[in-house]
Amino acid sequence: MAEENGTTRLNGPESRSRHTMKKALCIAYDFPPRRTSGVYRITGMTKYLSQHGWHPIVLTIEQRKNDFCDPTLLQRVPANVEIARTKYIRMGAWEDPVAGGLRKFGGLQSSPDHRLQPVSDRLIRSLGSLVRSTLYFPDDTVGWIAFGLARAISLHRKHRFDLVYCTSPPRAALVIGLFLKLLFGVPFVAESRDPWNPPRRPIRRRCEHWLQHLIFNKCNRLVLHSEGYAQEVVNTFGIPRNKTAVVSNGYDESDFLSGEKAAQNPFPTGFVHLSHFGTVYPGRNGKFFSAVGDFLKQYPEERGRVRLNIVGYPDEEVRRYAQSDELKDVIVVHKFMGHPEALEAMRSSDCLIIFWGDPYYSQRTVAGKLYEYLRIGRPILAVDCGGETTQIIRDGNAGWAVAPDDSEGIKDVLRTLLNQNRDGRPLPCATPEYAAQYRYDRLAGKLARVFDSVLNHGS
Repeated sequence: MAEENGTTRLNGPESRSRHTMKKALCIAYDFPPRRTSGVYRITGMTKYLSQHGWHPIVLTIEQRKNDFCDPTLLQRVPANVEIARTKYIRMGAWEDPVAGGLRKFGGLQSSPDHRLQPVSDRLIRSLGSLVRSTLYFPDDTVGWIAFGLARAISLHRKHRFDLVYCTSPPRAALVIGLFLKLLFGVPFVAESRDPWNPPRRPIRRRCEHWLQHLIFNKCNRLVLHSEGYAQEVVNTFGIPRNKTAVVSNGYDESDFLSGEKAAQNPFPTGFVHLSHFGTVYPGRNGKFFSAVGDFLKQYPEERGRVRLNIVGYPDEEVRRYAQSDELKDVIVVHKFMGHPEALEAMRSSDCLIIFWGDPYYSQRTVAGKLYEYLRIGRPILAVDCGGETTQIIRDGNAGWAVAPDDSEGIKDVLRTLLNQNRDGRPLPCATPEYAAQYRYDRLAGKLARVFDSVLNHGS
């Protein structure tokens, strides 16, 4: 691959075969080497679309030195994928300097209870929220829309795309796709991986609802990741059910086929390791940690056997538990791991944890990490509110799903896990055949059929 004017171009014989394929402009704010949860899906889809008759060209943002990047992620992008990168305005660049300046003068002091904050701090935070609500529309990636649209128009004039596929969040990609649809009539497939958070401010809420309604009705097909979210969109925005398509997240089988060991086991031997990977979002772990603390009080002899590994980005509650007397010798917070290292850590775990205990999200989305957990073949413990995560785990006999407030259920799982580990008895885990339905090469075929349907039926 070669880079020219921000576009990676093909060299050699691979560049000729693409001319027999249909062309798709794939618009995504997050793309390797950016290190976000959203890059894995778009990477997997663009990697395998060419096997199903579609040549993808990716439009994304340029990389900057202060971005969170993982260079190894670029190795996942095959040579036949063209990448066009553009400039963008980082809308939130003012926030850290302003907050730092205010803290120097004694403002914006942290407090576990916002009611104990000084009146001046509450006013400053409220003003900051108002500014964000006004400027960041549809979100803080709005500074990419003008640059991305200009480049998308240029690319379309050159390639005459058969279809535009936009994935979000972030939301800027959908706005760019909407403009291309309105300007050129190019078929537009919009993908919403997660529900749009309902904003607290009523004017902003109405504006977002209007924008969603416009995008969801103007697009030719709307791709969603769960049946629950698809049904909500149909009920809320009145679009026909057959205009939606559910294509779940998944995993890349090639990540698991390397003959070489990707990394050393980062966990010490001699323990039963329960591990969570990725961001721990506030309010989604329920009573898990308090239940673990109660369990270890009831069975103090197990304290020396258990380790809870938090790999990635814990919230403040997890950090407090990790420093507390009851769990500080049990919880281990690890720094960020690259993808190969994280997969090896998953293999080295005795149980893989998902914190998905928010009723709204539980019914509408599935954590992306679940699919790699299934492929790893270790028991899964999900703190979930009975949504699709629970259904997938139960259908695949892949572990346990426990309600976030079910302390006794969490303790029962810990008891079962430790006892069966001690006795050498088998634990529930997904079979390779069950996990295989979530391979990205197969999901890309499902997405390609959505594309083909749009072209064949014009809707």
